[in-house]
Amino acid sequence: MEFIELADYPLPGGHVVEWLPTAASHWADWPRDTRAVSHNHEQHLRDALEHNRIRERRHYWLGHAFRLDGALDAAAWRIALDQWIDRHEALRTHVTVEGGRPARYTAEPGVIRVRPVDAGTHASTMATFRLVQDLLDEGTSPLRWPSYVCVTIDGRRGCTVVLAADHSIMDGYSTTGIGGELRALYESARAGTAPALPAPGSYVDFSERERAVAATVTADDPGVALWREFLSSTANSDEADRTPVLSVVDPAPAAPDYARNGLRAEPASANGLAVLPGDDPFGRVAARPVAVGAPAPEATQRTLALELLDSRAADAAAALAREHGQSLFAVLLAAFAATTAEFGAGRDFRTVVPLHTRSEPCWAETLGWFVGLAPFALDTGGARTLAELVGPAGAELRRVRGAARVPFRHVCDVLEVRPRIAFMVSYMDIRAVPGAHAWADSETRWLRSRNRSGEEFFFWFLRTPSGVSLNMRYPGTTRATRDIHRHVLRMRELLTEFAVRGDVPVRPVEGAPLSWR
Repeated sequence: MEFIELADYPLPGGHVVEWLPTAASHWADWPRDTRAVSHNHEQHLRDALEHNRIRERRHYWLGHAFRLDGALDAAAWRIALDQWIDRHEALRTHVTVEGGRPARYTAEPGVIRVRPVDAGTHASTMATFRLVQDLLDEGTSPLRWPSYVCVTIDGRRGCTVVLAADHSIMDGYSTTGIGGELRALYESARAGTAPALPAPGSYVDFSERERAVAATVTADDPGVALWREFLSSTANSDEADRTPVLSVVDPAPAAPDYARNGLRAEPASANGLAVLPGDDPFGRVAARPVAVGAPAPEATQRTLALELLDSRAADAAAALAREHGQSLFAVLLAAFAATTAEFGAGRDFRTVVPLHTRSEPCWAETLGWFVGLAPFALDTGGARTLAELVGPAGAELRRVRGAARVPFRHVCDVLEVRPRIAFMVSYMDIRAVPGAHAWADSETRWLRSRNRSGEEFFFWFLRTPSGVSLNMRYPGTTRATRDIHRHVLRMRELLTEFAVRGDVPVRPVEGAPLSWR
């Protein structure tokens, strides 16, 4: 199973319909909602406002694509979407900026109803792709409501559903359950029965609670201390240990030099405060950058997805992890670090890991952005086998878990830094998500928007009933492409041998060291 861009999904030709959420009144006429906005959402909104101000198009949506057998029952599908919107408050709320501060407006259940908009019949898959890509890019901005889009394509082999939403109202885990939930609502609507689904919680309520807890966090908090330690050690690591962990804007002149070790820093303003992307829409107005001479070439990004372990090998690796008292994620991180060291990129492996913040059962089925970030560091020096790294990797995951409970934006405010993540390794075990049994037969894939960055190396491990896949995006340079392919193929070798034999030697690999460029 894959987490891919829309261009990599096999869209069929056929009759395209957009299912547009509508309300009798504009969102500005909805009741004013005083519940706080999450740190993730606010920072995301700041960035979107800044990109909009300088007329720079950026898309940060997540999505889900799957196939329904047979022709679509339009009436039942409309009922299913209406019920889905009523179930999730994140789909009925909008955040804007008033007086320099976030302002929320929320509609009650039953106020929003979808209507079908005929987008025509397209014979070619390319024509369908271009249309759907444009609909998703244009309809998922956090600056508009709705910031989510649903499209159906009636083709020869059934009906393909593509749904996407801005990241402010949906995280990666949320996307995995959409297909199963909508399928259950659709089948209930066709049968005329009430859907047997648990009631989800409210992401708006979660945001209010998270904000209140974060307000009590100071520089002495253990989670903040973990980030302070990580940022300082990253800045002072040896040149040999050069992985692209962070790009840092350093607003405090006395703070460590985070530009060292190949990490990029942007200049501070005259008053010592960094001119940060997104600050200006909430207060002052900054000058728009002026390009002199020929424009710089647009950064390119490449993607790759591959199966690392089939279901049997994944089960074997997980069983071995349990023998070590660890999780499969610890094995994957250990293998990632071991491969990096084998290729001469240094013994000190550093990355950032997203961890979910769904701390209560009521958030399990809730649409929202329940993600915190934690720093992760692993010293691979002295390890002769992969198994010797599994324990330390698991111990480090447990040690840094508390850092993810403090919103990353708040950590940055407390430490007065603005790091942008350049290297991230994520893991989700989604075998228990409702509807998982139907993923393989329904052409289910999880989608992410197109992104262009010359510095980001992002990796997503997914464990599904089919096994473990690795999905990634990275700078589209010749060296980065070469290094990524060498790295992931060697990592797959290590994991496969570990699953079969219970351990595998870690040793230097001949060839040029990883450049991460």
